[in-house]
This record gives sequence, C-alpha cells and structure tokens, in this order.
Amino acid sequence: MMAKIHVNNSDYSEEEMYQDLMEKIHVNNSDYMEFIDDIATQITIQRFGEDTYAPSSEAGQEHVMRFQEDAQDFYNEQYDWVETMLNRTLKVYSDEQ
Repeated sequence: MMAKIHVNNSDYSEEEMYQDLMEKIHVNNSDYMEFIDDIATQITIQRFGEDTYAPSSEAGQEHVMRFQEDAQDFYNEQYDWVETMLNRTLKVYSDEQ
C-alpha cells in the first residue's frame, strides 16, 4: 500500500510525488542564460587567464573587449556543456523551451 503525502491541501501518492519531481523546471529565459553565461565565462577565464580577452578588431569598437578566438570557441563549448548538465541533471530549462 502506497502512502499518501499531504502537500498544499492535496493528497499525493509517492508515485505522483516522484512524477512531479521528475518534471522540468522552467525559469525566466534571461535568468537561465545569465546563469549559464556566468559559469561558462568563469571556466573560460580560468582556462585562458590573461589571454581570455582582446580589444575588438571592429572599427570604432577598439575599446570593447571580446574573447580571443580560441577563448570564444572554448566558451561556446562550455556554454553548451553547462546547459546540457543543467537540463539533464537538474531538469532546469528556459521558459522559452
């Protein structure tokens, strides 16, 4: 016999609670992307150190710092990796997915 669990004035079976826990969690897309970006950026900075950033090569944008080419490629890989781990492990997704 499965126990009933009382939550927010509703009774749930253990199986129903497990299903609820396994469902995706959707968060604001901006917050979702900022979280992933922050982690991917920190990993990239740890990997490349002082060689992470360089001034932009676009005319009039020399004061803007951008990832070096190798750092950008690495960042892109890390962004995808962090997003995949967030989805698979914690079941957290953007509210636009």
